[in-house]
Amino acid sequence: MGRRSSVMPASGPAAAWLFVIAALALSGCAQVRDAVPLGGSLSVLGPDQEFIEAVSQGALPPGWEVSGEMPADALSIHQVEKFRALSVRADGRPFALIRRTQASLLATPFLSWAWHTQPPNSGAHPVRIIVGLADRVGKPSRHWWQVGNSDAGKVTRLIEMAWNETALGRGSVIGPRADGDHPESARYVARGGGEQANRWWVDAVDLSLIHRQVWPKDNPANMEIRFIGIAVHAAKKPATMNVAAIRLMR
Repeated sequence: MGRRSSVMPASGPAAAWLFVIAALALSGCAQVRDAVPLGGSLSVLGPDQEFIEAVSQGALPPGWEVSGEMPADALSIHQVEKFRALSVRADGRPFALIRRTQASLLATPFLSWAWHTQPPNSGAHPVRIIVGLADRVGKPSRHWWQVGNSDAGKVTRLIEMAWNETALGRGSVIGPRADGDHPESARYVARGGGEQANRWWVDAVDLSLIHRQVWPKDNPANMEIRFIGIAVHAAKKPATMNVAAIRLMR
């Protein structure tokens, strides 16, 4: 069981999910986007016009991958109040939607995103933001997840940003958590509860701070952000999350 600690939030893994990550190793090698400039920023998901057009045709733009059993109606684009958003539907089958990146954790540690949802029926919301990390200097450990077929897709740490059942745990970090031969993961509770639902929230977190709290023996200067995306966990009842403006920043 992982320990619980807290990270000051900025305002404005079930077993089935682990199989989804492992399945990414079987996918074809996708195009890797250019590395984020040192000290720069990366717009991970707008969604921009290229992404909107691809989703409308049942596809994804270069640099994105899907793993798991994703239903045909899982992704759609909607104007939700002030944001053009990617609506992600969870209906019981886990899958992952990720964009491969090459970014230094210390150079671009801040992740921001906007989200809007109805309150979860029970437990944490099944749709979450995910970040995959790896040591770009040291040898990969025996335990790793792999995205595609190249070393650029190997990650040994996974961080999830979750909407919890209640708002009481906001800012908490739960981890490290491990399951069998899979690498350790951590969950950051960014939002929660019905009182914060049905409106847009723009949140941000320092990924390097979470990493340092959960894995203090790692050398943060060697850590690379290999992918950022959205994870959908198995859900007993359908649930939808609207996501927009995911950005990695210094």
